[in-house]
Amino acid sequence: MAESRNESSEVIKNNDRAMKTVILYEALQKKPIFGSYRRFCHLVGNDAMEYRDFEFWYYRFYHGQTDFDYDRSMDPVPKTIMDMPVSLMYKITENLDPVERSNLRRMNKSLKDVADSHVPVFEKIKIYGSDGYLNWELNDKSFDCHKKEYGCDLFTPTHRIKSGQSFIKKSLEYLSPLFEIPKIQVNHLFLTLMSQSPALDDLLPAPFHAKSVKLDAFNMDQVFPFLSALNPGELESIDLEAIQTLSRDQILRTFETEQFKQAKHIQLKGELNENDLLKFSHSKSFKCDLTYLEPVDFRRIRDMISTFKNFDSCELKRFNSLDDFQIRTLGEALGIQIPLGPLKTIKHLYRIPESNDNLEFTIEDEKYYCIIKILKIR
Repeated sequence: MAESRNESSEVIKNNDRAMKTVILYEALQKKPIFGSYRRFCHLVGNDAMEYRDFEFWYYRFYHGQTDFDYDRSMDPVPKTIMDMPVSLMYKITENLDPVERSNLRRMNKSLKDVADSHVPVFEKIKIYGSDGYLNWELNDKSFDCHKKEYGCDLFTPTHRIKSGQSFIKKSLEYLSPLFEIPKIQVNHLFLTLMSQSPALDDLLPAPFHAKSVKLDAFNMDQVFPFLSALNPGELESIDLEAIQTLSRDQILRTFETEQFKQAKHIQLKGELNENDLLKFSHSKSFKCDLTYLEPVDFRRIRDMISTFKNFDSCELKRFNSLDDFQIRTLGEALGIQIPLGPLKTIKHLYRIPESNDNLEFTIEDEKYYCIIKILKIR
């Protein structure tokens, strides 16, 4: 049946009068032209006739001019968007947002060149991937691609697309060209991967221009391809997290990246020892977990942080293992006079030796955790 239909389409496509007959039929029905053109393409093929040619014959037939042999060679050449002055095209594309320009550049090379003359700056890009779907947000526009038995369903801000392709492959048709835009910049990049799909490993070109990034994955090893693509000279803020507990090798590997070494603000979800905190000496702020598997010298930590030249603030979290780490124990370790009775919060001001600056400690008991917030007061 399908083969017979394809043969009919080829017969019509190769016969000029047959195609015009189909257009005449559509015009006589007096149905909207856009729907008529879609039906025409479905019957004959998407490459059978350009829309502007279909439009010409449709409106001739619609207004009763049914001469199939009309000679169009003497008609004025119709104007297209590409006939506009480049300066005007530049002005128009200037008023589009980055998402609209990324769609426009896919239409043809000339429009692509004009669109690429503007540096695209996205406030935020969020990508969330799992075994069953891929979701991404470009500023305030959301896209979802869901796995189905026959392929996938893609939901864009304007329409729904059914496809026989895998949801990863279909999503990359939209995402890959986006990240190929020259000089693309992102203020905030969020990437969450809850599946082990290697198809996304090369999504970001190197170097990729982002000011801050949050990378969240099932395993920390999935994070490194994306972290290594980010330009260390521009990346100011890093937030790294994995569902599986970070191994010691993964922690050390993170410390050795240029991205970590040059970041001003760092969050790292992993069990660190007190010596690891020296790795944060270049940063303005950091947030991490302290190991509960070995003793921690909090007075040494205080003295260590007081020497960090760029330091503004940090937040340390430590698990209360078997009730052997209480807020009172920490306070006493720092030389703080602790009042009798139950404690929920301790505040302490420590004067940095040979300096007019202070470290303000806020220590909170969160039952299972103890939170230590340290703020430098200048």
